[in-house]
Amino acid sequence: MKRSFLAAMALLVIALPAAAQQRTAGPPQSGTGIFTGITLTADQQKKVDSLYAANQPMRDKMRAQMESGQKPDSAQMVAMREYRQKAAASYRAVLTPDQQKIFDKNLADMQERMKSMAPAGAEQGK
Repeated sequence: MKRSFLAAMALLVIALPAAAQQRTAGPPQSGTGIFTGITLTADQQKKVDSLYAANQPMRDKMRAQMESGQKPDSAQMVAMREYRQKAAASYRAVLTPDQQKIFDKNLADMQERMKSMAPAGAEQGK
């Protein structure tokens, strides 16, 4: 039960920046997560790529923990939640106000999907 929730959390941790990496300089492909419907300028893409690279060590650490089968303790769950929030805020800061509206909707939609995958009674990571 909790394992499903942890897998969903790991997916969100990995999916958020992975969506940025999947982007190309042109219009986004469908299914690219938080950047769906957003066309980044070359400068924005460069900044997103830089943020993605800067966050790689944290993603690797979290991915390794999830793959090892270890259950994260409450401090690690807080760290994951803070990482997700910080990463989302960093990506959002690169966007124009109009792009931010789309980003916010995409992020809310992703979070709702993650909640629906969590088992009943599991911590929702708010």
